[in-house]
Amino acid sequence: MIKTIALIKRKPGMSMDDFIKHYEEVHAPLAQKHLGLFKKYVRNYVLGADENDFDCISEFWFDAIEDALKVQEILGDYKTDIGRIFEEDEKLFQDRDKTRMFLVDERGA
Repeated sequence: MIKTIALIKRKPGMSMDDFIKHYEEVHAPLAQKHLGLFKKYVRNYVLGADENDFDCISEFWFDAIEDALKVQEILGDYKTDIGRIFEEDEKLFQDRDKTRMFLVDERGA
């Protein structure tokens, strides 16, 4: 199973509660609306996040690597309307310099 994993840090000065609220009520619905290529989308909020380099581990499952690459292309092109929507929203709640994304091949039971 092809999956993208994103390690996300909240914007400096933002509370964890505000970070989660924005992610769940604004950002995740944007992703579901504009990036419907994923099969499953889960946000895992780190407990005791203040001691870690990131606050959320987001996971996106795809049927094919081409779908994952298409989403990466859309998100990476801030010249498109959809790319700009995500860029502007991420600036509101993420420390974008600390975000790390990995394309992985999930294996196991």
